[in-house]
Amino acid sequence: MTALIAGHRDRLRERFSKGGFEGFHDYEVLELLLTYAIPRVDVKPIAKRLLKVFGTLAGVFDAPLTEMKQIEGMGEKGAVFLTLVRQVEVRYLASDLPGKSVFDRPEKVKAHLRLLVQGRGMECFGAVFTDQQNRHVATQILFEGTVDRAAVYPRNLMKRALELDAKGLILFHNHPGGTPQASDEDINLTHRMAEACTPLDIKVLDHFLIAGKEVLSFKESGWF
Repeated sequence: MTALIAGHRDRLRERFSKGGFEGFHDYEVLELLLTYAIPRVDVKPIAKRLLKVFGTLAGVFDAPLTEMKQIEGMGEKGAVFLTLVRQVEVRYLASDLPGKSVFDRPEKVKAHLRLLVQGRGMECFGAVFTDQQNRHVATQILFEGTVDRAAVYPRNLMKRALELDAKGLILFHNHPGGTPQASDEDINLTHRMAEACTPLDIKVLDHFLIAGKEVLSFKESGWF
């Protein structure tokens, strides 16, 4: 690694240590991260290529590992490192939920779910399970399907809720195509799930639709 490249890396790190990402361009954020994964080369062109291909920082971090590895200069280590950064954020948000009311931190719940399913090419369906006081017990993806359909079976959801002794559920599913509108099938499924829960004294609190960067509440949107 030349002294010029080493000096540039040191300056990036010093800027961050003094003021965080204030004043950083998006490519510089990626550039700084890549300095810890790709040694001895100028990573600025790689950072700019990532943004050109995937559009935004969110697009980069949500990109599948296989696609990220194909970017010139990335390689296995660079792609795995950026994927790791995203997964750390998923775990960070999840770690702040257990034992706390989902209604006290709705934006964290939504952010957690968006990161959990973002970038999945298939439609998936899951639930946030809560106790009697609406405190978070677990979040699980229960079903995965094709690009536009997941086979959802209420009995399997009920079985898992009973195993966790859950008293409340926030259902969630994604639209891989990014369509921010619940379908009639989505709405009917929500009602079927609520009806199936009633005899078991389990309440469906809401249903979240993850579409692109949006997390939409069925209740807030008037769909449930």
